[in-house]
Amino acid sequence: MAIHFTRSLPEAMESIEFSGEGYEFPIYSMEAVRSHLISDSVIEQYGDAKWAIVDLLNEEYGALLFNKFDLHNWLDKNKDDEVAYFLNEAGSNSLNYSEYLAPFRFHLWLGKKGFVIGIEQKGKGFNAVKVNEGKLKENQGGAFQFFRECKNAVFFDNAEEARVVYLEVKF
Repeated sequence: MAIHFTRSLPEAMESIEFSGEGYEFPIYSMEAVRSHLISDSVIEQYGDAKWAIVDLLNEEYGALLFNKFDLHNWLDKNKDDEVAYFLNEAGSNSLNYSEYLAPFRFHLWLGKKGFVIGIEQKGKGFNAVKVNEGKLKENQGGAFQFFRECKNAVFFDNAEEARVVYLEVKF
């Protein structure tokens, strides 16, 4: 199982040998439910942030990897690209199930031995342990099926009141 309920961001940063290079991609900072009037701009920022992360990863680690990351791999159901799956699955969960129906921001931290991606939401968190153990599809999308099958580590800022979902990829 790739879900870790006790893993912390400092542990992951040490594990990837964080290089001091990190990025933040703001999506939606309002503390109000996303309305149809601003959905287009939120969805555009959301898409731009996902592609920016993929581009940065390919630029930084492209020479080390046999296959480059590509968001289209999610559409093609290529589960070997866990970055594409994570950005789309966790991002979609925040668009559909977070209190304000939008991610607050995405994060990317680069290291010598890997990287960490974070998808953060504002407002009320969710109980990741409960969603996982109860396989609550109606609560959080696919009930964490991808997270359970992931080869890399998926963890949370707080497993019982999660506002950030992280993916730690190590080489």
